[in-house]
Amino acid sequence: MTEPRLRGAALATVVLLLAGCAAPAPAKRYPLWSYVRTPISPFWWTTVVDVPGARAKGAMGAGTSIAILGTGVLTPHEDLPTVVPGVATCGPPSNTQDDNGHGTQLAGIAAGRDPGTLTRGVAPAATLIPIKTDCVVVTAPALMNGMDAAIARKPDVILIAIGGYPSSPGLFKFLLDRVDGNPDILFVVASAWDGVHYMFPDWTLRKNALLVAAMTLDADERDETRVRHDKEIPYTARRGTIWAPGRGIGTVSIETYPGPPAPYEMHGTSPAAAIVAGCAALVKSKSKPGTGGAALKEALVKAAQPKPDLGPPPDNGRLDCARATP
Repeated sequence: MTEPRLRGAALATVVLLLAGCAAPAPAKRYPLWSYVRTPISPFWWTTVVDVPGARAKGAMGAGTSIAILGTGVLTPHEDLPTVVPGVATCGPPSNTQDDNGHGTQLAGIAAGRDPGTLTRGVAPAATLIPIKTDCVVVTAPALMNGMDAAIARKPDVILIAIGGYPSSPGLFKFLLDRVDGNPDILFVVASAWDGVHYMFPDWTLRKNALLVAAMTLDADERDETRVRHDKEIPYTARRGTIWAPGRGIGTVSIETYPGPPAPYEMHGTSPAAAIVAGCAALVKSKSKPGTGGAALKEALVKAAQPKPDLGPPPDNGRLDCARATP
């Protein structure tokens, strides 16, 4: 899911396609973050997932590519030097400019400069491919055509972080076929499901698909203006296969551009998925030639740090870029 400032127009016209039905016995409830006055640095997440440790291994994402399905990416942008021409499947095909900001924000997290003016991109040497599927609202044809356009460019990672899935009976079957048919690609998906009342779609659980949930640091019960670095808790009720930081994630915005670039802080599973996508590019850049999507997922999941406050094993692992990087 995207950050709390979701687009009202899109939500009014997009219906979330929820696969499955309610489970008869809900699992143990884990507390969500709720301390709104707890300040946190916009780049706190870089040390939590140990991007510096991956850097020490020489990982920058060189030779890899990440396709982002969403609202496009603003170009040119001083913090996003590795964007290459993509395609729009809504509106004019050549217009991948971002009029919303969401895609640009994701790009800054996954592969912005490190350090940039306003970014600390996870994989700053990775190539970014904008696939614009969202022109105010995401339609099933735009999403399906966008997926095919992304696959045709043979990226190492496809990042899918959209606010809602169109109500189309064949959409999830289409996505399942595309994931299964492209084992060389890792599909990183921002979770929109809790796994209890709304079950995870099959296509998000394949060997080369990685479903991402959002976590944050808990607040000190004695002083809610301070965070506890020793306790990690869910940021939203949405769950997945791996956890990554999803609160106050610093990146760039399209606001006031051109001119002084504007900072932005993303929230939710969208920025968490962008962090995972960038880390996947780091792992890929240091892996043996021919390493496919399933192997990338396995490396990320096996290296994840188990955190008891995120839920029961095996799905309580929090991303660790350094451990996953060869």
